Amino acid sequence: MTNRIRTAGLTAATAVIAAGGIFGAGQATADPGYGDGFPGGPTCDRQTFVKAESASSQIVICQNPGHAIDYTYKGLAKSTGKTLVVPTARYASSGYHVHNNGYAYHVRPDALEIQAPDGSVVSYEPWTYYDSTEG
Repeated sequence: MTNRIRTAGLTAATAVIAAGGIFGAGQATADPGYGDGFPGGPTCDRQTFVKAESASSQIVICQNPGHAIDYTYKGLAKSTGKTLVVPTARYASSGYHVHNNGYAYHVRPDALEIQAPDGSVVSYEPWTYYDSTEG
């Protein structure tokens, strides 16, 4: 089952990802309509479970080799071009969750939430586009 949410014209929350670096603001349009990723952005070599875009970020959640219980998170900061690839994302509580250098990234159907090592929310980015194979 494919689950799609399309929202145009949302203003971005400020995004900060330390050590992988997403920082930016802007506006994006709905449904970019790409296959397994974003041209010039993150893509999956295997099955794509989530493809999502906010005004500041593009992310994909990809199947790992051998149908492992972990997934790969690939993110792009649209303002800086910096990328973050972490092969240890897990699915739980209606979303994908990954940790990198003390920061937690939560990919849920409504938004990307990034938490600092102290648990404070450093970024909350509502999706302008979200496509998921999860029910």
